[in-house]
Amino acid sequence: MDIKKEVNKPDDETVEIIHLDIENDNREEDKVKLETPKTAKDLFSDFKPESGSDFDNDDDDSDDDEFDDEPLSKRFKRDGPGKTGKKRRDSKSNGISNSRKYLQKYKKEWEDIPAVKPWLSESVHGETYFYCKFCKKDYKCGKSEVFKHMASMKHKRNTTKPPSEKVIKKQMMKFRGLLCPVITPFIKSRTKDVCYDLIKPYVKFLKACGVKGILVNDVLGEGMSLTISERKRVLEYWCNLCKNYGIFVMVQIGGAPLRSVIELALHAEKTGVGAVVLLPDLYHRPQNHLDLIRYIKTVSHNTGSLPILYHHYPKYTNLDIDMKKFLLDITGEVDTFVGLIYSTGDLQETVSVMELNPEKFIVFMGTDEGMLGAVASGFTCIMGNSLNILPKLAESICSCMKNGEIKSAQASQTLLTKAITNIYNHGETVPTLKAAMSIITKLPMDTVRDPLQTLWEGTVVKMKEKLREIGII
Repeated sequence: MDIKKEVNKPDDETVEIIHLDIENDNREEDKVKLETPKTAKDLFSDFKPESGSDFDNDDDDSDDDEFDDEPLSKRFKRDGPGKTGKKRRDSKSNGISNSRKYLQKYKKEWEDIPAVKPWLSESVHGETYFYCKFCKKDYKCGKSEVFKHMASMKHKRNTTKPPSEKVIKKQMMKFRGLLCPVITPFIKSRTKDVCYDLIKPYVKFLKACGVKGILVNDVLGEGMSLTISERKRVLEYWCNLCKNYGIFVMVQIGGAPLRSVIELALHAEKTGVGAVVLLPDLYHRPQNHLDLIRYIKTVSHNTGSLPILYHHYPKYTNLDIDMKKFLLDITGEVDTFVGLIYSTGDLQETVSVMELNPEKFIVFMGTDEGMLGAVASGFTCIMGNSLNILPKLAESICSCMKNGEIKSAQASQTLLTKAITNIYNHGETVPTLKAAMSIITKLPMDTVRDPLQTLWEGTVVKMKEKLREIGII
């Protein structure tokens, strides 16, 4: 604001006149008003992407591939200094907003169109995106955008490609039968180090009992209580020994920071296991099934062609996700994902998930008490903690049902349930089962690592008496 003074001197007095340059000051104030954002949305408007998918750019793709799906008008605005692009920039600089663009949401009925059915699916990035199973990328939604993508050269090239190595090798995951989640033996000392010497007689016991598949470093194996180096070394011991006995090995690599999970994934592929199993991140838990899919997809980039399964264990993870939605939406997202281990005890729910897509996904029934019902319902894969101590009972249930000996199968299930119930009545699952294994197999497996507590000797004596009463020992 400019201030000018003029002095007039009439005959009787002197008058001082002050001129204020208000016009100039108002212009400055109006300029400030235009530049100052009114809301948080206005504040970040300069950083909002103008168009295209936020997830379209991959480091592996060439520059040509990156913009294959863009219409000509968009490329002209991006590459050429045309009038349209200038007008658009000028309108932004003057604070004039363009007409608001509404993004179309994904519609399931699009998948019924024969031309797009083989490759189109929902995206983990939200309802305003679609996912191409052939191109392995996400794009902004809109029916016209779907057909534009289908007509692009990139999509046509991916459509004519032969099946990837991952898809071919994924079909080699043919394990069926009883899966034993093995425990980890510890030395009875203050440090409670892993007792690797006990793994060999443990493997011999399982082989003698007819166990054909094991799961290493899962919840029962206290995998989350082991260091990363311990988890690697334990897996190596099991793999070397099981190779000689023809036992199928799976390893659980989750329940750790994501970087450690990726490190374990790379190690599992190098070691040559049959499959990997994932628990979710136990601290940053997924909020929904799409978050879980995104997590598994991230890990899958480091597992090569290894088949991947997810262990659904709400009692342990405090994460109860709709597994039907999960299986439907993970289709096409992760080529090597092959199925679930379902540890809920809800047979009806497990059966409904198993019947959803039996040709594509394996579903393991993961509870001992439901073995009879699982076999009767058509399950070919069952995981049970009791296979560590009473594998013959579990095998009897399966073989009797297969031969039509219903009463014998029921008797075996009744005895197995009674034994498991008596064992678990003495404390938490892992310490009580390890104590029971020490009693039944004579292998000193009862020690657990902190924060779990090894069973008191008096409690072990009571458990032994109960097992003797029901005829287990």
